[in-house]
Amino acid sequence: MCIAETNTLATYLDVALKLSQLIGIPVAIGLYVYNKRKEKLEREYGTYNALDDKYIDYLKLCLANSDLDVADIPKQGMGSLNRDQQHRETLIFGVLVSILERAYLMYQDKSEKIKDRQWKGWETYIKTWCGRSNFIRYTRDIPGGFDTEFLGYLRRTLSETTSCPTQ
Repeated sequence: MCIAETNTLATYLDVALKLSQLIGIPVAIGLYVYNKRKEKLEREYGTYNALDDKYIDYLKLCLANSDLDVADIPKQGMGSLNRDQQHRETLIFGVLVSILERAYLMYQDKSEKIKDRQWKGWETYIKTWCGRSNFIRYTRDIPGGFDTEFLGYLRRTLSETTSCPTQ
């Protein structure tokens, strides 16, 4: 091979290398941004799915304890509870508050868009429970072990809800 052919080949290779860099770097940046957005969406929907699974488990627990007023829809005409029923109600409300705590903590670091779409529903749900006398009784003697920031939020929500007495 002569020197002229070698120079021409080197020039073509140099042009091809610069062209691949010119195209490759923006494509790599675009793929990186796309993958980061996709990961973020997967995390946000993962939050929703995890909480949804826990909520479904809670509903199953409510069905298994249909003699108690622990489901989303208040039970009308509930009389006094015996000791066993009171104990089960307390345990079930413990499960409920754990789910509410999880929702509170999981949505803390989410985008405002996700908070507006998903957390608002949980917030409304919590306020609804604050209007339930048996839930209010449970929260007065709420056991330790819950996140202190969440407990502060729950107590503020209880006191702000017009149908709830101030704690």
